[in-house]
Amino acid sequence: MMSATPQHRPGAAPSDPSVEVVGTVVGDPVQGAPLDPAAAAEAARAQALEEVLAAAAVAFMERGFAATSIDDVARGMGATKGRVYHYYRSKLDLFADVIRRSLEMIHEAVAQAEGAGGDPQARMERMMRVHVRSILEDQPWHRCALQGVEMFLRESAAPEQRAAMADLIHLRGAHERLFLRVLEQGMETGAFRRCDAAVTVRTLLPALNGAVYWYRPREGETEAHLDRIIDEIVAFALGGLEAR
Repeated sequence: MMSATPQHRPGAAPSDPSVEVVGTVVGDPVQGAPLDPAAAAEAARAQALEEVLAAAAVAFMERGFAATSIDDVARGMGATKGRVYHYYRSKLDLFADVIRRSLEMIHEAVAQAEGAGGDPQARMERMMRVHVRSILEDQPWHRCALQGVEMFLRESAAPEQRAAMADLIHLRGAHERLFLRVLEQGMETGAFRRCDAAVTVRTLLPALNGAVYWYRPREGETEAHLDRIIDEIVAFALGGLEAR
């Protein structure tokens, strides 16, 4: 599995929502040193929030934004809707955070892949592979993001929601610019054909994202099967960039 991706797989069994870990000392798994009660409570809160977001990602993917209720999200965790409202005032705010987490996780993974070095062609191939693996492994999150940004733009009305929308657009743009930079470098070295880089990247990314709509995990699916899917998608996408 892709180590750069946060470990919060949608559909994972949630922890007991009644456990708040107030005043509990939790050991640091690496150093063995105890966390103070405030740090332990903050860690528990972060974990609980991740569970809300993961359940929301699955619910939004399965039902769509309009048909999903806060009750649906809560049922996905085996909890009451009060647990969701503890973190979010509205379904739209919750949806925005699912989109944000999707963009953050894939951008972080691809940025690490780009920063690992190598010539433009090697970096582009590595970035594509990491991007597609995240699309496959974190499908509910990315399905929400790919379908939701334009919808959120239409639905958002409050000033804080408009600010959230601007942040999401900025994150999406930063991800595009990673690919744009490497593509331009590859054109300079002759590895990639000359093209309108901005148009090409905005065509490339939908090709890499496409599996979010048709991929269905199968029981007993292995890493080798995922690798074959990734190989096919990346070969197709990279072939469109390479100099003839």
